[in-house]
Amino acid sequence: MREGVAVISTVGKIKGYLTALRNVKTLRISRLFRKVHALALSIGLDKIGVLDFLDEPRNLDDVASFIGDVKRLDLLGELMEALANESVLVMQDGRYKVNRAEIDKLHAMRQSNMMFRSLEVLISGFEKILYELMVDVLRGAEFDFVSPEVATLFYIQNTSEVYNLAREVLLELGGGKSRLKGCSILDVGCGFGIEPSIILKFLDFDCRLICADFFTNVVDECMHYTIETDGQTKLLKDLENVEFAVLDPLIRKPFPIPDNYVDAAFCFQVIHWNHYPQELLNEIVRTLKSGGILMLATYMKRKEKVTVTDVLIKMMGGNRFYSEEEMKQFFEKAGLKKHTFFLSNFAVAIKTDANPRTAIIRRTSKTEAT
Repeated sequence: MREGVAVISTVGKIKGYLTALRNVKTLRISRLFRKVHALALSIGLDKIGVLDFLDEPRNLDDVASFIGDVKRLDLLGELMEALANESVLVMQDGRYKVNRAEIDKLHAMRQSNMMFRSLEVLISGFEKILYELMVDVLRGAEFDFVSPEVATLFYIQNTSEVYNLAREVLLELGGGKSRLKGCSILDVGCGFGIEPSIILKFLDFDCRLICADFFTNVVDECMHYTIETDGQTKLLKDLENVEFAVLDPLIRKPFPIPDNYVDAAFCFQVIHWNHYPQELLNEIVRTLKSGGILMLATYMKRKEKVTVTDVLIKMMGGNRFYSEEEMKQFFEKAGLKKHTFFLSNFAVAIKTDANPRTAIIRRTSKTEAT
């Protein structure tokens, strides 16, 4: 009986969170994200003069010539197609033309919609710096994660109200306090510290938390993140129940965590950034105890076609988003047979006794091959 009450309570909390996340009732959350990303990318194009150039119909080669020295014509093509799918651009006989009316609508939503306001740092980032990086990526450069400007942008975005609400939704879906209190939890992609602080506060500091990320400087920032506990301000690194780990972003080396070690893993908005999603999931599952739970959040597409969100991630050095079917295949190959997906954004899976021990898949880099 108590379990039934807990489930009802959890469902009620999640509905409350989702009501807060969505204030345009006719739009799904995933579609709202796409609208935000369409605006951000269109602002980037506007900053470099492409939208004015597209007041007249132009083909892809015309746009590439206008930008100059484009080496990623494939990515530029995906960008143009994705913006056309969101009605920011209109296709006419193989040529693209800007749709000013749709862009005006997006700017109006920027002023009135909570989702847009919560992701304002991303939108304004394209106005201030990311448009330059977008051009660099199209010209063949790699995105610089460690530059102070970019690091600051990601930090602010990851502390947004939408992201923080979504983290709490994921914790509730993972069983909430009744299941997760007292557990050992691996936070994959801990970031600069806001995420570990949310997990700790949500569980009233009653857990053992391993904060793990793929960059040494990010883990160092996380270690020095301040948090209030027992009336005192402390650094995360000074808490006895918090540990830290640096992970190999190429997943060539196993996580520095033993097999069957943690009760739960929390992976929020990470898998679409990593270029080796299957290997990443394999490693997470390896560290989970039998009966352990994986809580994962990533936007899951309805179809496998390229979206503005995919393009945005690629422009910032990430990989891409996946459909729910693709995510199910990743889970199955990692040995996670018992899994549930929610609202095209959240997934929860249990490691059962039948899970095979997932060995890391080592790849050969181009450098090693030569």
